[in-house]
Amino acid sequence: MSSRSVCRIGILFVAAMVAISLAASPSWAWNDAGHMVVARIAWLRLTESQREAVFTRMKTHPHFETSLISNRPSHATDSEWAFLRASTWSDYIRPPKSMSKEAVAKHPKHKFHRGVWHYVNFPYHAGQNESALPREALPNETNIVAQIEQSLDVLRGKTKHDAGAVAGLSAEANEAVRICWLFHLVGDLHQPMHAVALVDKKLFPEGDHGDQGGNLLAIRRSESDKPMRLHACWDGMLSSDSRFDAVCQLADELTHDAAFAPAKFPEFADHHHPRDWAAESYLLAKTQIYRDGKFSLVRWEDVDRGTVPADKVPALSEHDATQSQLIARRRVTLAGYRLAEALKQIVR
Repeated sequence: MSSRSVCRIGILFVAAMVAISLAASPSWAWNDAGHMVVARIAWLRLTESQREAVFTRMKTHPHFETSLISNRPSHATDSEWAFLRASTWSDYIRPPKSMSKEAVAKHPKHKFHRGVWHYVNFPYHAGQNESALPREALPNETNIVAQIEQSLDVLRGKTKHDAGAVAGLSAEANEAVRICWLFHLVGDLHQPMHAVALVDKKLFPEGDHGDQGGNLLAIRRSESDKPMRLHACWDGMLSSDSRFDAVCQLADELTHDAAFAPAKFPEFADHHHPRDWAAESYLLAKTQIYRDGKFSLVRWEDVDRGTVPADKVPALSEHDATQSQLIARRRVTLAGYRLAEALKQIVR
């Protein structure tokens, strides 16, 4: 993305923040609830025939019965519920940290886990002037941008080879798995901390991924809250209520809010590539989370060990908390719009 594009996005973002009412009360969670809201917004943007076409492709998923349609609320249809469950399946299959790689590879659920698919670490140095996405991400075997592209290529029939497929899985079953990954990864990429890593050799002299997307830094949601990891704080910035009715209500609220109409997102019209979406998240992380180098850097390790007291951990002010939630609401809504467009591509 060019520097001119970055400046334009920054100006438009600030204007949007000013235009949106600051009356919203902060709540937290870009976890199951956040992903489900993204999926529900996508559902609302599709026609009935498009929804059924996506759902039909999901039916060959190896966990269709046990995960995608299990525990369905009585007033939800199978397809409605499967959309929401598809968005969280990629977290559902995470193995315990204590499980060996050999055990994971043989496990009927955990063998589908692909940790490095969830993020990309583009390097940020505190106080740097450049806001455009760096040309190269920090080294890794693959990343979220590549896997969104791969998912779309597989689902659109552009390739029959999928290096990430579980051995022995049929092509149809793998495509259903890729649909779930598409649901989840589009949501993940719109969470700013899934596209950045703060590189600081003094704070993080070991390893080559800096603060690992905020996982190694500490923050408090307010002066009265306990410290938590910065990444977890942003994973939890929308709503903690993942009940079906609550998810539907929030999705309706966001899509009926004039401030979140598609026309209010110039990047929705201008940016169609996952790398562009990563650039948006990177810019937000730089300016709104790391605050262009003004965010106080406290290592989670030091807090966890007790060498830094809790009251020395940076806390969000009421204004910061409100602004952060507005960012989350915009990103989740935009993710839902983009997921819908991606799903339309695979059912034509």
